Amino acid sequence: MPVTQLGRRERKKKAVRENICEQTLHLISLHGVDGITIDAICDCVDIAKKTFYNYYGSKHDLLVDICQSELLQRTDDLITEAIEQSDDLAEQLDFVLGVLATRNSNASKLERELIGYLVGSLSTNLSQGASQLEFMSNCFLRLFSHGKAQLKAELSPQFCAEMTVGMSNLITLNWIHNEDYDTLARFQTLQTYLKNSMLK
Repeated sequence: MPVTQLGRRERKKKAVRENICEQTLHLISLHGVDGITIDAICDCVDIAKKTFYNYYGSKHDLLVDICQSELLQRTDDLITEAIEQSDDLAEQLDFVLGVLATRNSNASKLERELIGYLVGSLSTNLSQGASQLEFMSNCFLRLFSHGKAQLKAELSPQFCAEMTVGMSNLITLNWIHNEDYDTLARFQTLQTYLKNSMLK
């Protein structure tokens, strides 16, 4: 629903939620994910702690919401862009994985913190981790379903999506834990591997 169609109360709530996210991103850029507290967020937004809990049940819920909008939604938009640019699945994979590789290589401190939190939360909260993996798998499922005729006969779009997400996440996890990890080279190798092993 466009903002202009929202009632006054809904507009105010939307503004407070956006301010919470904006100030949290600012604090993360200064102190990292581990260095922020709900108290600090409330001070920056100028709201009571009780008000914060009207929007988020915990700091974790807030961070997951931010990761959803800042990272996961970007992946979905990236898949849409790839499909709109070309009908060739090899070209689409080159484009998507190339952007992911560049994103990691050029990531700011803030982006690195968010990516690290997102990947780390996959294992610390099973239900939310499963939800994030499902979202990412569905993004790539769109890609592989769109190019299904170009896949090897024995492979399903679902399998290809799951394998791509799993391998991409592993590269990202290694990059998070090792600053010398050559994420660009790994994504380039992954591009070649996926095209050779999945495409006709």
